[in-house]
Amino acid sequence: MKKDKNQLILPFLLNLFFTVFEFLGGLYTNSIALISDSIHDIGDSISIGISLVLENKSKKKADYNYTYGYRRFSLLGGLISSIVLIMGSIVIIYEAIPRIIHPEAVLSSELIWFSVLGVAVNLFAALRAKKGKSINQKIISLHLFEDALGWIALLIGAILMNLFQIYWIDPILSIIFTLYILTHVYKNLSQIIRVFMEVAPKNPTVQIIESALSHLKDLDNVHHVHIWTLDGENPLLTLHAVVAKDTTKERLSMLKKEIHHELKHLGILHATIEFEYFGEECVAQDCDDIFDDVETSHHHHHH
Repeated sequence: MKKDKNQLILPFLLNLFFTVFEFLGGLYTNSIALISDSIHDIGDSISIGISLVLENKSKKKADYNYTYGYRRFSLLGGLISSIVLIMGSIVIIYEAIPRIIHPEAVLSSELIWFSVLGVAVNLFAALRAKKGKSINQKIISLHLFEDALGWIALLIGAILMNLFQIYWIDPILSIIFTLYILTHVYKNLSQIIRVFMEVAPKNPTVQIIESALSHLKDLDNVHHVHIWTLDGENPLLTLHAVVAKDTTKERLSMLKKEIHHELKHLGILHATIEFEYFGEECVAQDCDDIFDDVETSHHHHHH
């Protein structure tokens, strides 16, 4: 936990420092691109700060209010960061277009040195944040990579402006890099929405789970299978398992261990199993209503 926290605190402090650095640099060099990007970085700093708080909160253990724990708070941080990143990117594009139509001269020599330092620090912060495994930390890493790419674009533009006085190069490169980042934000945002909507994880699927359990002795079938995830990383599962009427208590206990063992190999560490004897009516209210129109075998119902 402490390691994950450090991976977010350092990028947060660096990003906050560079917000001030960019704004002052923009005033000094007369670079509207730098000033507008500093506004974008203010949004980044706020979102990373929020994400830092939520990332730590997500480590809290389950209680009576959040019986599954606080892991989804990490995902909420990723959602906020994605929204801020999209809004910031729109601002960058909005500010860049007028500079293409009406280029303005800047102090290109000074801008080169600003850009070199900006590239070095932002790449370091982005690579640091990238070490995190959660969706939230990956999105924060994208925030910082966007900043690093913006500085690279600014460095290239500053060099070209210094050599050839073609001041429209900088905003064009900024737009290209921003659009590239937005494609990655779209992928992460799609994944977050899937988790919030409790769409079944892509792996393992219900079919894979059924196949893994189908060979277990004394297990007739499984149905009413529900699989979802709180944070996009750890799947949760509930299912009904049908056994023969003459299954003993000892065999039932052993079968439960075997099912959990198979599920563990599929990456499912939290599973709730309800046993039913063959011919017994399923007590779940919606047991016979789920996917009645889907052709299934062994009376399987998926969700």
